[in-house]
Amino acid sequence: MESGSITKQYRHILIPTVIGMLSNSLYCLVDVYFISIGSGSIGLAALNIAMPIYTLYSAIGSLLGVGGATLISIAQGSCDQRLKDRSFTLSMVLMFICGAFISLCGTVFVERFAYLLGASDELIVPTVLYTRPILITAIPFVMTYAISTLLRSDGNPKLAMAAVMVGNFSNIILDYIFVMVFHMGIAGASIATAISPLITVTIASLHFVSKRNTVHFVKDFYDLPTMKRMLSAGMGSGIMEISAGVVIVIFNAVILVVGKEQALAAYSIITNIAYVAKGALVAFAQASQPLIASGYGAKKMDTVHQAWQISLRYTLIFSILLYLLFLLFPDQIAGIFASKDLSLIALAANGICIYFSALVFMGINTVMMNYFQSIEEGRLSTIIALVKGFVFVLAAMAFFVPWLGLRGVWLVVPAAEMGSSFVCYWMYKRKYSVEVQ
Repeated sequence: MESGSITKQYRHILIPTVIGMLSNSLYCLVDVYFISIGSGSIGLAALNIAMPIYTLYSAIGSLLGVGGATLISIAQGSCDQRLKDRSFTLSMVLMFICGAFISLCGTVFVERFAYLLGASDELIVPTVLYTRPILITAIPFVMTYAISTLLRSDGNPKLAMAAVMVGNFSNIILDYIFVMVFHMGIAGASIATAISPLITVTIASLHFVSKRNTVHFVKDFYDLPTMKRMLSAGMGSGIMEISAGVVIVIFNAVILVVGKEQALAAYSIITNIAYVAKGALVAFAQASQPLIASGYGAKKMDTVHQAWQISLRYTLIFSILLYLLFLLFPDQIAGIFASKDLSLIALAANGICIYFSALVFMGINTVMMNYFQSIEEGRLSTIIALVKGFVFVLAAMAFFVPWLGLRGVWLVVPAAEMGSSFVCYWMYKRKYSVEVQ
């Protein structure tokens, strides 16, 4: 296949994927904006305490969605309809089970869950108000994080984009109504956010009754080898997402010691902006997933490597431009979410300039993980996720925070992402030395 043809296919998938992924991430920024108006810095701090819930949902959705989509694309390349149907059904069933378990346990033990996430006595009430609706709707949340990936693997990226966009624009409208009109504060923002995935999943489900659908629910879906392949393919993404939640919990605890509630509010702004930025980087990487996986299934390795290289090039350009934007306008960006609190704007702006120096390395790591997952090298993507999500983060925190305090907190992620990029390069060079040369 010609490189120009692959580039055209990549762009065809990329545009709706980026729009959908950004839209899927924007609800966090919408919550930040309205909560900053309705509940101030205490509300923002409570929101950041609750953020690991989203990363838990994203971890499960990525584990099963990326894993299922990878097998579907590989089966598409090898013309194995049975594997496609089994992978799809198994992915959906496991998401439903995981979501139901979280919803039940989280709703019953919501206050204990809030304390477990790091809520202080001062923050426990707003944290519970925010987390309860989010936990009740765990099933559609988990499915929202996965269903777009599954639809793209089945050739319908535009419906995936439309479903996510409608759901999240509904969130913006409902946020305004509940917070600004009905003055429901942080609880209103949470209810608006909880309704969004219900709308997204409902619209996305239309694909499975359309003529474009090529995957089907089957009764004999359970197959241990298929499940192992799925979990292996998605494990890297799952670990990367869950590590982000663990990091937020650790950062929250550290920041409350070195900077108190206002510093935590600044971190809330940075974290939610980062959530959207990471979503965009994932979109640039995942747009190549159907091309890489189907090429791998069809044993067309030239297609595999061309798609990966195109994805990496586009990701690097985007991440550089985005960091320049953050570097040039940090006060203006922070000011959108700080509700005219000048000291909070100053804290957040300083953090934005330092924290987002990680973007280029973050983009490289995301593309590399997606590449290894798409060719069923789950072990390598899992190693990347572990070193970047845990090993380097904890090492950087132990080094920078005692030395530089809050500024050291902002440096942790750039240092971890940079170190992980070297690990990615080393693993790629070692395994694929012929291609690197």
